[in-house]
Amino acid sequence: MTILVTGVRGRVGAAVLHQLHHAGAAVRPASADPDTAGALPGEPPAHLDLAAPDTFTHALKGIRKVFLYARPDTAERFVQEATAAGVEHVVLFSSLAIDADDAEDSPIARQHQGVEDALRGSGLGWTFVRAGALATNALQWAAPIRAGQGLRLAYPDTYSEPVHEADVAAVSTRALLDDDHRGAVLRITGPESLSARRQAELIAAAVGVPVPVERVDRAEHRAQLTAVLPEAIADILLDYQKDRDGRPRAPLPDVERVLGRGAVTFAEWAREHAAAFR
Repeated sequence: MTILVTGVRGRVGAAVLHQLHHAGAAVRPASADPDTAGALPGEPPAHLDLAAPDTFTHALKGIRKVFLYARPDTAERFVQEATAAGVEHVVLFSSLAIDADDAEDSPIARQHQGVEDALRGSGLGWTFVRAGALATNALQWAAPIRAGQGLRLAYPDTYSEPVHEADVAAVSTRALLDDDHRGAVLRITGPESLSARRQAELIAAAVGVPVPVERVDRAEHRAQLTAVLPEAIADILLDYQKDRDGRPRAPLPDVERVLGRGAVTFAEWAREHAAAFR
């Protein structure tokens, strides 16, 4: 049985690929640009561009399970090709944005919901791994921390439950290797609800340098974000941060339930990624 892993140049996809290979599974990495994907475990990388349906048939040949990133505009076509290829089970890297009260107004939620809907109606086996905020989101702070500038945030006391990318991958890998979680929606967070200010303190402890945090007005923070993100996404992030300002939430238990261990803490993530902030 060969497992196709999409998104292998992303942090979660790469971790899924390596964890499956370590477990002894036959894996086929897939990339929109396999020539630049680098050395990867498993078969040679297959050309699969989720924006180009004509790449689906060849990449899916002989595949029985898939780790899938969300691409709603081609999801129905992917489902058709996967069904024709004899795929039995798809594990979708989805988003907890679907569970939010304002999901109908969220482009991120709609993107993932569209793919979930396509899979639910497909007849294929499926598992949805709805991840919350990834710890890797903190890498957006790496450049100012390296420059000794600290952080200038509109909502420094906004809370999230950052999850290590390896935990998202471990849950996804477990869902691919056994059938216990077919038809399940797995909601994945880190083990603690932390403010942005506290995350900066943990990064400072890992790196060994102070990371000052200054509250600025929303317009200044928005200008920072729109320098690297579309305006609509910047506004979504700022609205989320405003909604969670001073409001911690209880972490969700699915990492521990699926893996039989606690989720990796943000402090440990910061120690592992300290070099990025130096």
